[in-house]
Amino acid sequence: MTNPHAVYVFCDGAMDYNSENSGGVGFYITFPDSVPLEDIQISIGRYTGGNIERLELEALIQAMKEALNVFRANKTLLRNIKQIIFITDRFGLCDSEKTSKYRINDWRSNKWRNFEGKPIKNHKLLDELDKTRKKLADQSFSRVNIEFRPRKKNKIADKLAKSGKKEDTTTDKLKKKGEKIGKRKYEGNEILYTKLHEKEELQIHVFRKDPVQDEWEVWVEICVGPNMGSKLKIYTDNKLAAKLQRRNEYIVRIKSVFNHHIHIYRTIRKA
Repeated sequence: MTNPHAVYVFCDGAMDYNSENSGGVGFYITFPDSVPLEDIQISIGRYTGGNIERLELEALIQAMKEALNVFRANKTLLRNIKQIIFITDRFGLCDSEKTSKYRINDWRSNKWRNFEGKPIKNHKLLDELDKTRKKLADQSFSRVNIEFRPRKKNKIADKLAKSGKKEDTTTDKLKKKGEKIGKRKYEGNEILYTKLHEKEELQIHVFRKDPVQDEWEVWVEICVGPNMGSKLKIYTDNKLAAKLQRRNEYIVRIKSVFNHHIHIYRTIRKA
């Protein structure tokens, strides 16, 4: 359902899965018929060293900053706008999920950890998004929402993001120090963690390591058994993460199972 009295901002990120993880962002601001302003289309890029969630967050942040400038420059024309709706085609970044201002405030109060004590990924971008949203809401005197739409309803922003990733100049603003990404052996989806059990042994292939605050998120694939090819996340400290080298296979034993990751025992062996 479209609100005829709201400003809509369609946002997207696009990434090439190459050695640089190069990508771009784009957004499209459209005004209701009652506002005599031309629609705005912007492409920004080329980012390197990011991942798709960071690019999607960057698209939302840059779009909010542009909307903030628009409202500052057009106070009279936009005085009757009471809602600004940002559209993302990444479900995990809508207001019922990761970008909820209440959830972000809870994480911030808990030193950017969730109820399981797991560090929150991309917390700096989430913090910047939340603070930028508040500035926009205060400036516009409007409700600022982030809603999900499928990609087929976000085609203009998708095209703008793809244009951004083709730009000649580059920025590594989204690059995370220490992140290492390798090739997968399989193409399976992330496992349903309820299928895993404490003390269960797994033969795994390590393909990605991502620093998350003072821990590591290690992405692995299961190499044998009924869940062969499925990927999963192991959270661990620096010492154990150093033993889990990319492009290697190991036998590990599950210590704890959580909703979206596992912990393993410190004793591992090469497969």
